[in-house]
Amino acid sequence: MNREMKKEQTRQRIKDAALSLFAEQGYETTTIEQVAKLAGVAKGTFFNYFASRDELICELRSVLVMNEVAKLKDKPGPLIPRMRMFIFELVQQLPHNKSVMRALFQGILGSYPALELIEQLMEAIVPLISHGQDNGELRKDMPATMIARLTIQTYYGALIVWSMSNEDEGLNEQIAITFDLFFKGIAA
Repeated sequence: MNREMKKEQTRQRIKDAALSLFAEQGYETTTIEQVAKLAGVAKGTFFNYFASRDELICELRSVLVMNEVAKLKDKPGPLIPRMRMFIFELVQQLPHNKSVMRALFQGILGSYPALELIEQLMEAIVPLISHGQDNGELRKDMPATMIARLTIQTYYGALIVWSMSNEDEGLNEQIAITFDLFFKGIAA
């Protein structure tokens, strides 16, 4: 096995260990030492791959999101059904565990990588929205950038509210209701 493959395996072990610990004990109480130990690496090795826990959690989320955005661009057909599918595919990749979801948000909110992810999402989504407007699928009285930003706000808002709720409603149901209303609002 070459050096690059070993590095990628180590990076993946660290990410897997972090997800497991975040699910078990939450983001705030999980230490870098615990992550390193569970991954079978030294604490210093952790820092060879990630500058902090925040950077690690942001990478975990951004990889999932950008992979799904790339798939969305390649799918043919009307935009709203493709966006709906994109959102549900993203949700399926998330932990359907409220404490893990809260841990993810604790790690990413306010960090530079999270802001960078939002800008990357905007760059990827705006052309799709513009295309939907040109095709007459989406309302034209709002700029594509505004609709894209509202899409991102709606997505993250629904996730945050669900993760903090004491109700038994599942994440899939919360997203379905939220985005049914949202899509009605942006449809032409």
